[in-house]
Amino acid sequence: MTDNILIIGHSNIGDVCYDMVVVNPLRRHFPDAKIYFLTSSRCGDIADGYKGIDHIITYDRSGKDKGFFRQIKFVSELRNTRFDIAVVLKKSARYVFLRADKVWCADKDRLHNLHPVERYLKLLRDKGIDADSARFDFAVAEEEQVFCERFFNDNGIGRDDSIVGIMPLAAWSLKSWPTDKWNELAKIMTNQFKFRVIALGKKDDNDISRRVSEAISGDIIIAGQTTLKQAMALISRCKVFIGPDSSLIHIASCMGVKAIGLYGPTSTSCFYPYFHRDNIVLPAKKLPCMPCCPGMKVSCNKGEEKPDFGPCMQNITVQDVLAQIKKSLS
Repeated sequence: MTDNILIIGHSNIGDVCYDMVVVNPLRRHFPDAKIYFLTSSRCGDIADGYKGIDHIITYDRSGKDKGFFRQIKFVSELRNTRFDIAVVLKKSARYVFLRADKVWCADKDRLHNLHPVERYLKLLRDKGIDADSARFDFAVAEEEQVFCERFFNDNGIGRDDSIVGIMPLAAWSLKSWPTDKWNELAKIMTNQFKFRVIALGKKDDNDISRRVSEAISGDIIIAGQTTLKQAMALISRCKVFIGPDSSLIHIASCMGVKAIGLYGPTSTSCFYPYFHRDNIVLPAKKLPCMPCCPGMKVSCNKGEEKPDFGPCMQNITVQDVLAQIKKSLS
């Protein structure tokens, strides 16, 4: 009998989004088991309320769990719950100390060419669990629905308005699309197609973030500082979501929103918006350093002068993105 299952997930939002794919098959196969999910404190919101997860365990290496002795205490407290199965989705030695009866590890090294979703489903199938297709059960709680309604009312967005969500700035700015191109796209979407355009994403206190905020046009409604749950609620109301290879584009795809990924510095081979791989827009001209690689002689990461946006991302045209939007919505 299987009583307790621990899923050891990742610490980044995009990765944790895809970790969720194992929950549904595990719940079907072990209907009476308690499923625990371990992740970082900043990603707890993704798992909170996710159908099939009973308990969320967060690890904060920069806060409450910082330091050697606190890490020992954290692992000791984990050991108090005897886990029958530990499903290890990230590289971690923590499971060694848990005394789990069975340990299932995703083989990233050997299967590095597979999308994480395919890798995790294969792991479960190898263990005799029915996991032929991916299913995600992200839900929007009533509190976040109320936030959405208030946000739309405050910005004059009606129930019949069609919404395009964008993510103008990624955590790694070289993956971001230039602001003037976002402005041009938003003008076309607003004036010609009567869409309302809202911008989501974390606003950091740095020079690039400030320059983007100052340069963004009035055609774009900025959501400001939202929680991850609030951002997910806004995304759920969008007809299409556009952004670079970053957290929210992957969440949008898994929530069933048509996602369009703008890719330049990162590879499209194994980490793409899972349900919308055909919606990726690449630069019109491929540079020799694409995707970014530390070993390449040509690199915009080298030297003291670093651009706000990668040269490859600057080569993605507004017309190419617009064509993909039309194709996705047709």
